[in-house]
Amino acid sequence: MTYKFLPLIFFFLSFYGVVFVRKNLILTLIFIELCFLSLNILLAITSYIFDDIRGQIIIIYIFTLTAIETAVGLALFILYYKMFKSLDAKDFYVIKY
Repeated sequence: MTYKFLPLIFFFLSFYGVVFVRKNLILTLIFIELCFLSLNILLAITSYIFDDIRGQIIIIYIFTLTAIETAVGLALFILYYKMFKSLDAKDFYVIKY
């Protein structure tokens, strides 16, 4: 039963980071990645316990999704930094107007 606490701790740390730490956009992206990592760890543990390969296949899909999300996010951050010379999240709302 104690094996499920590590992904739970990772998830709550990432949730706290996304919701309450809004200083830097790259930090927010890292916390979102940590959330996906905690999901992958939990899937790996349950896949091992139930001796089922489907959890590991889902992990591969989630890793692919997070790699794509990171690539697109970093590309947008590079464009935003070139335009505004800052990655502060409070300045990010300028794009809306």
